[in-house]
Amino acid sequence: MKLIGTRKLAHSGGLWIAVLVFGALMNPLMLTGPLFMLQVYDRVIPSQSSSTLAVLFVLAAFMYTMMALLDSARVRIMVRIAARVRAALDRPVFEARLHALVRDPTNAATIGALRDLDAVHRTLASSAPLTVFDTVWAFVFFGVLFLFHPALGIVALLGGLALIGLAIWGQWRTRQPLLTANDSMLVAERHVQTLNKDAEAVTAMGMGAAVADRWENERNLALSATLQAQDRSGLDASIARAFRMMMQSAILAIGAWLVLQGQLSPGLIVAASILMGRALAPVELLAVQWTDLRASWVAWRRIQFLISTGARRTGDTKYIGKPQGRLLAQGMIVTPRGGGAPILRIKGFEVQAGTAMGVIGPSGSGKSTLARALIGSVPLATGSMRLGDTSLPLPQAWGSALGYVPQGVALLEGSIGENISRFDPEATHAKIEKAARDAGLHEFITALPKGYDDPASGPGAKLSGGQVQRVGLARALYGSPSLVILDEPNAHQDSLGQAALNAAVQTLKERNAVILIMAHRPAAINECELLLVLDGGAQVAFGPRDKVLRDMVRNHTKLVQPYVGAKK
Repeated sequence: MKLIGTRKLAHSGGLWIAVLVFGALMNPLMLTGPLFMLQVYDRVIPSQSSSTLAVLFVLAAFMYTMMALLDSARVRIMVRIAARVRAALDRPVFEARLHALVRDPTNAATIGALRDLDAVHRTLASSAPLTVFDTVWAFVFFGVLFLFHPALGIVALLGGLALIGLAIWGQWRTRQPLLTANDSMLVAERHVQTLNKDAEAVTAMGMGAAVADRWENERNLALSATLQAQDRSGLDASIARAFRMMMQSAILAIGAWLVLQGQLSPGLIVAASILMGRALAPVELLAVQWTDLRASWVAWRRIQFLISTGARRTGDTKYIGKPQGRLLAQGMIVTPRGGGAPILRIKGFEVQAGTAMGVIGPSGSGKSTLARALIGSVPLATGSMRLGDTSLPLPQAWGSALGYVPQGVALLEGSIGENISRFDPEATHAKIEKAARDAGLHEFITALPKGYDDPASGPGAKLSGGQVQRVGLARALYGSPSLVILDEPNAHQDSLGQAALNAAVQTLKERNAVILIMAHRPAAINECELLLVLDGGAQVAFGPRDKVLRDMVRNHTKLVQPYVGAKK
């Protein structure tokens, strides 16, 4: 699969060509210093000509000016290439990361995807790519030294190969500490994410110090590994710099010896030293930057893999209408990530349009797993799910056909109205109000200072846990979905909230929707005609609600004891 970012790099071909052309014009100008030095020693000093010196100096100043302009242009172009790639990848990476987190919220590559994108952008916008291009020109300078004298060329080439070997050695030495630092930082980041969700409980129960100790230990481990990598990288950089300077002195010594032998002119001694320094400079920089370049390349590969596997593929299909009709599930089996014994086994069930089905069972019986399988968060090992003639899970293009209230409703930054409308840019106030009325929330919202424009999350939000859950219900009802899945929707509700929930289920049935309610409380299944009983991840019973409850009570099955109070 060819990625958007890769295509953007290819579509920036004109800019890449400009970088190469400017580099081809600029790098020969690096010879200005050696050529100027050669002319001074071989022409100006023997001829004692001040006018020749003035002309040569003006010419050298002009060439240095052009070199600066060309180098500046290259840098500006690389910054724009980096910006193009970043702009092209921002949304795909965000969306792919979002969908990948649904499947595996602990995956390190997924969690760090945006940080990987930052690393790629920084590297493209830095001097590192230009250093790679300039390294090619080092061999041109080596060739010029060969023209001066083969001995000079051989020494310069051996010096360049030694610096390349130093870069490979440095990469090998810093690889493990950098991996350790990255892993520890990800663990520390997961600690922070967990703390963000449960800060009140952690503080109230005196767990703050213990959590801080665990976080600090991971941070210290990351810091220690980072220091180790930086120490090694700094040593490598110092060795590379000293080696380059030593090679310049070696070229001077060899050049002086060749002059004594009458095989080289005196002016070429200093010119060769300067040229040697220029030839080895990009190689030295590449040795220093090699770790960052490799890290960015690994980050780029992770981004490629994430986009190719993380996003839901909707293709170019044009979806017409909205899927609706009965919900049919057959032979569903869900296994844990990485394989193992099934955690959900569903023989099969059928729910007609305009019907509500309750899903009951003890904690850990698989109710939420079934809900997540239906919405596509958990993949099936085998089996099928269909809504009408359409296979589940639904593609994003049909997201409006699905309403879902998870156990823990999280509202996004924005207003209550925006959250209810699912941030639909074409939402109207009438559609938002309709969903709020269906959830029994309109009067509460209009009593707020800013009504539907009141913040739903973040600073200034005034919603309680039960109210957040009801806004989540209104969000699920927005757009008249054909399939609505409610995972313990009354967990935080009082009697008024339960009455609003029951009224919402009645409204959905009148609109011919299929409703699934994962329930712990008897009141949650009052409006359900069907009942699916789960235990240990397996389907135990399915059928009309009252018949299932009656049969299981008759058989002294304790699974349904909490639900026998449901309205007959």
